[in-house]
Formats: sequence, C-alpha cells, structure tokens
Amino acid sequence: MLSLSDNEFSVLSFLVRNFTERLTIRSIAQRLGFSAAGVFNILKKLEKRNIVVGQKLGTGLFYSVNFENKIGKHLAAIVLLYSDEKITFDVEQIKQAKAAIFDKKSLLLITDNVTEISVSIPDVNVIVKTEDEISDLFKKKDQETLQLLKKGSVLFGEDKFVEIIKKCSSGF
Repeated sequence: MLSLSDNEFSVLSFLVRNFTERLTIRSIAQRLGFSAAGVFNILKKLEKRNIVVGQKLGTGLFYSVNFENKIGKHLAAIVLLYSDEKITFDVEQIKQAKAAIFDKKSLLLITDNVTEISVSIPDVNVIVKTEDEISDLFKKKDQETLQLLKKGSVLFGEDKFVEIIKKCSSGF
C-alpha cells in the first residue's frame, strides 16, 4: 500500500501545479523551504514507484509527474483537490461545467464548446473557458491561469485538469 508523508505530498503537489517549469531537486527544495537532501530522498522514493520521472538534460536532472503511470495520474488528481479553503458560494450553480478551480478571488470553469454558463458570484471573478482555451493558456504560460492552478483548489473535474496538464506537459 502506498502512503505519502506531508512532505512527499507537498513535493508531488508542487510538481503538478508547476508543470510548465523545469524543476530540479535544488529548485524544488528552495521554493518549498525543504532541504535538498530531503527532496532528493522524496523524489527517489517516488521515482522508484514510477510516480515521478527524472529527465537528464545536459548537466541537469529535471523531475515531473509520470502521467503515464495510473497511480501518478490519480495522485495528481488528489493533490489538485486538496485545500484548506472554505467555499463561500453554492457549488450547485456551477455544476453544468466540466471542471472548476477556485482560489478565493477567481473561479475558473471549464466547459464544452456548446454549453453556455452564466454565473455571477459576488466578489469573485468568474472565468469560463473551453478545454482548448485552457490548453492554449497553459502552453502560452499565461500567468493568471497558471497562478490559479498553483494557488487554487479544484472543486470538481480533477480528472479533466489532470488530462489537460498531461496533454500540455509534453510540450515543456
């Protein structure tokens, strides 16, 4: 059975939410405030289980989530769902969307090309995009969209976000 420590969960979450970046042990450690040795041990454990992969480019070793591994894909969905944030609106009014992510200020809804969603939530910037539009924003490294992914919590549709990240991550 697989269990993750809080630090392992944090490293995996960081890799998922920062998928557009080339991340080394040192860069992950610095940004999370962990020791490089600790991150090294975590990544080696996850790599041994094929949850993350290391790719050598020149003298650097860059890590990312292995979305081809079923466990890696499911863990990516779980880390996107985790949040301490309190939802301040009725989620039922946005259920016609395929997926939703929220970060206190903005709510991103993913819809298909047909469904029209008109939602107004006080003090929340509601953004409605199709899967293709989100993919394009990720590929262009749109800061607002990436910040929402880094800081937000997926309300539902975590598999849809993982699918989009997987599709986009091969381009980085």
